[in-house]
Amino acid sequence: MVGVPTAIAILAFEPPHGATALLALLLLAAAAAGFREPTPLWYIERGWAVLLAGGFAVSTALAPTRPILDRSLLTVAIAGATVAAMGAVRPELLVGLDWQVADQFERTLARYDFGWLGGPPAEAAVRQFAALWQALYPAMLVLASVSALAVTVYLLGRVRGEESALPPLGRFRFSEHLVWVLAAGLVLVALPVGAWADRAGGNIVTVMGGLYVLRGTAVLVWLGASVISSGWIIAAWTLAALVLYPVTMGATLVVGVSDTWLDLRSRLGVAGNKE
Repeated sequence: MVGVPTAIAILAFEPPHGATALLALLLLAAAAAGFREPTPLWYIERGWAVLLAGGFAVSTALAPTRPILDRSLLTVAIAGATVAAMGAVRPELLVGLDWQVADQFERTLARYDFGWLGGPPAEAAVRQFAALWQALYPAMLVLASVSALAVTVYLLGRVRGEESALPPLGRFRFSEHLVWVLAAGLVLVALPVGAWADRAGGNIVTVMGGLYVLRGTAVLVWLGASVISSGWIIAAWTLAALVLYPVTMGATLVVGVSDTWLDLRSRLGVAGNKE
């Protein structure tokens, strides 16, 4: 998801220099690893990467000055709409995709011996967690794709010789209107509509939750950089955040959602640029 979009973007938007063209070809060659004995998931992974590459080229051509996250979300929307259209024409494709993912989870779990973990109770708990993870794999794919496209933007910037290919984390924010997407996901989860609504809502909430956790982290990073001058104190707070990650995740989520209305960085003295 990094190599293919980066290679296509270099070939589409960069001058045809030998070094950059060679880099693009090397990235495509790395993405083609395993072509001699491809599995169905091999084709699925590369197919999604190709859709991301095409969507990123379109979004960059249409809105080259838009923030990175806006272009990344548009890219994922284009790729997702393409998959949905293919599924509408051939529903068995989406059924087969879901089956392949479920089979991958099952084969992964089959490698482990749960006896030393506590036997059947431990296995039941792990399988319950795996079932949740399996239901949310579209959301995980969206978040992974957005992250991969950020790496793509960084690599493109380095190819162009930009010193700051990505803006500082402390300036990260996105459109306040996306909070309504989070609200729609919560409504789908809460309403007794059916299993499809639960899964769709859960995936929407997971994606938006991940983005708001990142936004909350950006607020805390900006606050720490503005208030704390000692590197040791920052390191101690970072270590505590990692150790107490369940509390940290909840706190950063609350901060991220609150920043939608309160604009904490502006209220505390500095207005962050949207990125």
